[in-house]
Amino acid sequence: MKGFRNHGLIGSVCSFAAAVTLAAAVTPIVILLVQAGGVLDFGFLVGTPSRFAAQAGVGPALAGTLWLTLLTAALACPVGVGAAVYFAEYAPRTRAVQAIESAVSNLAGVPPLVFGVTGLALYVRGLGLGPTVLAGGLTLAMLALPTVVVTSKEAIRQVPAGVRAAAYALGATRWEVLRRQVLPAAAPGILTGVTLALARTAGAAAPLLVIGAASFITYAPATPGDLLVALPTQVFAWSARSQPGFAALAAAAGVVLLALLLVLHLASLALRRRLAGAAR
Repeated sequence: MKGFRNHGLIGSVCSFAAAVTLAAAVTPIVILLVQAGGVLDFGFLVGTPSRFAAQAGVGPALAGTLWLTLLTAALACPVGVGAAVYFAEYAPRTRAVQAIESAVSNLAGVPPLVFGVTGLALYVRGLGLGPTVLAGGLTLAMLALPTVVVTSKEAIRQVPAGVRAAAYALGATRWEVLRRQVLPAAAPGILTGVTLALARTAGAAAPLLVIGAASFITYAPATPGDLLVALPTQVFAWSARSQPGFAALAAAAGVVLLALLLVLHLASLALRRRLAGAAR
């Protein structure tokens, strides 16, 4: 009977924790929706910033965030997954390699502001790119890279050793085992890590503010060489203004950013299920 009572107590505690977690996740979204009021409409999504809150829109910032997400994925994912494959499958287990792996893991916890300072010195001023979408994409790629490496490495190492052994027993080479067995089995975990990294960078305002992201651009970026603008920095700019109406604009832009992240996660979930089904 005592075991049953303990089981019931643990279940109650877990249920309470789940309820608190759900409330903590839903409450900010509800507050944003209430604060946004009637601002959210098609005109807001395609409109441009304005001195007047009633005429302002988030079109350029939304386009800039899409550009940054694509650039970050294109720059960080191949390098990060390649590094993870090396660490998990090819790197010798020496102290030097272990020190490098530990350093990469620690970089995943570095504040985004630090990457912004690095991007300012390296890309904006060092390479002379200026506060452009390309400089922002390179900076966010540095921010995403450690997370991609760590999560992808763990996903590869979680593939059962029996899978490798069976493939080797059939005469497969190391590359064939990696390409046809290990990577397909680890693909869902790798995709989850990539999604988490992109979600972190898509909502990061600090590094973009440091490298000089604009908040008043009346055109959507068309190339990576255009001036940098993004949803997180637009939210920051509007929330800092004291004029009536801009608080609602900041909340509405926050809702748009959350919706973009939701689409990213749903697409990742659908692709993850497809990859998991193909790997069986």
